[in-house]
Amino acid sequence: MLRFLFIGLPLLVLFLLAVGLGALNKQAIPFDFMFGTVQLPVAVLAGLFVGFGFLVGLASMFAKQVALRNENRKLRKQLVARDNADA
Repeated sequence: MLRFLFIGLPLLVLFLLAVGLGALNKQAIPFDFMFGTVQLPVAVLAGLFVGFGFLVGLASMFAKQVALRNENRKLRKQLVARDNADA
């Protein structure tokens, strides 16, 4: 249940926000990439940027979790080694 609150609920809110933006903003605007220009609706462009930001945030959280897991593993090994030396 807690996992749904932290992962599923924000995704649901983002989806509803994108649907709302899509319903209200149907005009297309030019978007310049490095290799060309594309006409995209405002809602699609906003959805892409929100999704990209969400993925960057998710990747940074995952990287921090891996670093903390490695540090935890290292500290557990040190604790076991210290307990074996004391015994």
